[in-house]
Amino acid sequence: MTDVAEAVSIVMLVLVLGFAVVRPQGLPEAVGAVPAALVVLAVGALSSDRALAEIERLLPVVAFLAAMLVISELCDADGLFRYAGARMAAKSRGEPHRLLRYVFVLAAAVTAVLSLDATVVLLTPVVFATA
Repeated sequence: MTDVAEAVSIVMLVLVLGFAVVRPQGLPEAVGAVPAALVVLAVGALSSDRALAEIERLLPVVAFLAAMLVISELCDADGLFRYAGARMAAKSRGEPHRLLRYVFVLAAAVTAVLSLDATVVLLTPVVFATA
């Protein structure tokens, strides 16, 4: 990789991270990331073969996370997160340590049945709803 290609890659990374943080007009991160990826490919910082190999390698993980996001959205629409958060809040009776124990138990159960990635995606709304 040339110095120019490396510099362009770094600039694109900074721009994409900035875009993801700011999210102008609520646009999805892909609006910034996809053009940046095309620029990185265009300047030769990454070959198309290498990019395709990475897509192949990461596709199962991305598909799994996308499925978990769909499940999470459906659970939220059905009120599961509000219900679970309300139950944990009521059982903890305002004691933070007790609430933390309930969150740990629920997280362990979800992790045992699904996965750690699923736990993060599914329980984050529960913890926010409870807090």
